[in-house]
Amino acid sequence: MTSKPISARHARAIIEAAELVKAPDWPDTRRWHVVSGGDVLVVIEPSYRGASRSGRNGWTWWIASHARTHNRPEPTREKAAVAGLGAWQRSVTRKEQP
Repeated sequence: MTSKPISARHARAIIEAAELVKAPDWPDTRRWHVVSGGDVLVVIEPSYRGASRSGRNGWTWWIASHARTHNRPEPTREKAAVAGLGAWQRSVTRKEQP
């Protein structure tokens, strides 16, 4: 993490103000953003089964300011948002390791 950690209280205030909104490229990607104070915190997109299966199996998320990671699909957008915000909070309140 390159920036200074924030307090847990400040992180909670940011999370409480967050909204789940359609991403600007939603018509093409079906992605959603968790936004607070004009900043995108978490990106959520549909998750699809492997090549041998068809259909959607939930929603995946990643922290917008981090490299995209593979997470276990969540059953709903809202649950993906909660999981993503939890990870975001842990990442922004984590103290630097020496």
